[in-house]
Amino acid sequence: MIEIDDDAVKACADLVGRTGASQFQIGFVHDNVPVEEAGWYAHAQYRGARLTTTSDYRGPAEAADALSRRILHGGNCGCGKPTTLQDGRDVRKWCRWRREGDRWVSACGRGRT
Repeated sequence: MIEIDDDAVKACADLVGRTGASQFQIGFVHDNVPVEEAGWYAHAQYRGARLTTTSDYRGPAEAADALSRRILHGGNCGCGKPTTLQDGRDVRKWCRWRREGDRWVSACGRGRT
């Protein structure tokens, strides 16, 4: 049995809400198998566009974290800079995001994409 990181799921739900999605879902595709073999996915719906993770994650936290990273990759922060998940990027050009517990936060403090 896997342990579920509730913070990752809560942080993803919060991020999805802050980015204006109309729908958020986490689920699995395989019944009657161990949790880690269920094929977990996460998706968010935006004005007709749907961002989806693949359905091969070991648990809901992994699927949620992958969706969060997909949302943030290539996004723009409220400060006007492109978002990054990597340390070492030029802070004059990029806004570094990271997860702190159950919330994704930005280095600039504006905290929205």
